[in-house]
Amino acid sequence: MIKTRFLFVLLFVLCCIGFPLKVFALQLEGVVLSEHGPVNDAVVTAYPDYTSLRNQQNGIHSTPGDKPGQYRISLPEGKYYFVASGSDQGTPLYGYHGLNPLRIDEEFRWVPMILLPKNKPQCESGYQGIGGRVLYKGEPAVYSSVSVYSLKDEPFRGMGLLTNTVPEDGSFWFDLDPGSYVVMARKRKGGGAIGPIRKGDLLCYYADNPIQVLPAQSCMIDVSCYPRNDIDAFLALDATDPRGRKEEERRAVSLREMDETDSARGLGGDISKPAVIAGRVTNLEGIPLNELYISAYPADEVQLFQMYVLRLKTEHMTRTDENGFFRLELGSGTYYLVARDKVGDAPLAGEYYGIYEGSPNHSITIKPNEIKTGVHIIAESIMP
Repeated sequence: MIKTRFLFVLLFVLCCIGFPLKVFALQLEGVVLSEHGPVNDAVVTAYPDYTSLRNQQNGIHSTPGDKPGQYRISLPEGKYYFVASGSDQGTPLYGYHGLNPLRIDEEFRWVPMILLPKNKPQCESGYQGIGGRVLYKGEPAVYSSVSVYSLKDEPFRGMGLLTNTVPEDGSFWFDLDPGSYVVMARKRKGGGAIGPIRKGDLLCYYADNPIQVLPAQSCMIDVSCYPRNDIDAFLALDATDPRGRKEEERRAVSLREMDETDSARGLGGDISKPAVIAGRVTNLEGIPLNELYISAYPADEVQLFQMYVLRLKTEHMTRTDENGFFRLELGSGTYYLVARDKVGDAPLAGEYYGIYEGSPNHSITIKPNEIKTGVHIIAESIMP
């Protein structure tokens, strides 16, 4: 009797400890599209983190679905970086889901992927940094915001190390220290460099990220964009439309309004207790200046404003309206307020630029739930 009980207990322990529990896998489906329609040779890969993606390790690959361009993939519940690759008439294509990493759970079963032309960086001796163009369907993505991130900024939200506004020719340039960088751009219909990405906004990820910058070397790239959740705007006129009534319900789930949540790292202040700074920007003659960026840079660790502050990360940003007024929601703390035409680098000749002058060191302090109004910033055009 004792021996029987011992064997029973032993078998129970072996079953519980000696054999691993089965990992529950979720079955996902989706479609991979280029501008011309479904991409038949596409493969979707899900990576558990960006390091795995960068090294192309630990990825889980898709298998073909029932229809052209469709795929299936089985994943344990969790967060993943989704990428896809394929080709269109001999042109290499690459796709990076703009809201990576995606949380995969039982309610999320259909993940569409958009593929865009892939290009290698053109690097040569010259000014040290990264430059290029931001494009949508081959044309400049005018007034989009392009950002450069270090690898430690994963998952690459917010303004990163530097952010520039793209002018009419779609060009940008960043002076950078040697290292590896990720370049992304976004264009929001409502304007501005921060905030949730919504339907129709452009998402732009450089396909050959990360880019390595070497000493005295410049790298030029083209960053292509696609509109979020707007297949009608993305597909070319002669494209094959993959949509059908059968997938409408699943697609409604996949295209639900998932906001891109900006990282709160490095913001400073208590963001759980919002405060408000409101005011106006004018020139010396009192004429209001519209469409200027108002940025609030955390000042707790910087006792006196210096120009390098403009290169620091901040998510606190808004723009002046047609009458020069602005309203900025932020966490409690001490900030440097700057008004200017662009963001992310030193002011350029001809640019409107001004800083808050209401204290000896140019800082302004705000308490939790406090509302400060009547803040006046004077901005003037910088002389060459």
